[in-house]
Amino acid sequence: MRLSITGLLIGLACLLFVTQAKPQTQAVTLNVAVAANFAQPLTMIADSYFVKTGHRIHITVGSSGALFAQIVHGAPFDVFLSADAKRPEALVEQGLAESDDVVTYARGQLALIGAGESGVNALLEAADSTRIAIADPRLAPYGLAAQQFLTGMGLWEHMGSRLIRGSNIQQTLQFWQTGNVQLALIAASQCVSYQLSCVMIDAEKHTDIVQKLSVVGRSHNKDIARDFVSYLLSHEVQHQLSAMGYLPVSPTGESR
Repeated sequence: MRLSITGLLIGLACLLFVTQAKPQTQAVTLNVAVAANFAQPLTMIADSYFVKTGHRIHITVGSSGALFAQIVHGAPFDVFLSADAKRPEALVEQGLAESDDVVTYARGQLALIGAGESGVNALLEAADSTRIAIADPRLAPYGLAAQQFLTGMGLWEHMGSRLIRGSNIQQTLQFWQTGNVQLALIAASQCVSYQLSCVMIDAEKHTDIVQKLSVVGRSHNKDIARDFVSYLLSHEVQHQLSAMGYLPVSPTGESR
């Protein structure tokens, strides 16, 4: 009996040593900067990631250009989800991110709200008093896509003061929701999120809206940030995004 008790005590001591020697991952809060078009999907993804891992996501929303400028000037973000490809890639060029940490997480689609049954013809039929909102092309990739689309229709140079620019795609939608404009070119994901009746814009009428992200080089939580990126690229999440107005990408961050 004495030998059995001694063996049990030794076994418990070994188990205690192993338990103490193996560090437990503490829950952290990741600071994630996200382009306005992806804010609502990210909120849902952040909630499910918290349930899965215990790690919280603190979200800062803005235009891709404004968020990029904040990171360049030292903002303490762990992950940057842009609405374009060039700004995350620019972080690599400036030594603020590693090339392996830049991946495509979604492909966006442009849509027209307020057109009714007229579809895109509503833009051609619009009276001189009809105001149209787009995101600022200098700051927001969806705004650049809208500019390219309107240019292709021969409308861009004739819009003048009737063209209202939002600082980001969310403000662009708000211009329409508040009645400040009659038409707006927004993200298809917003049509899904707010259950709006929209007309999809032919993707061939503008450059692809490839949305890339980067883990920020100065992050103190890179391992967890990369784990979050892997979760975002997982089949489970990408399947959800396809129902939210986005075109999915593969787990490696490549377009499907």
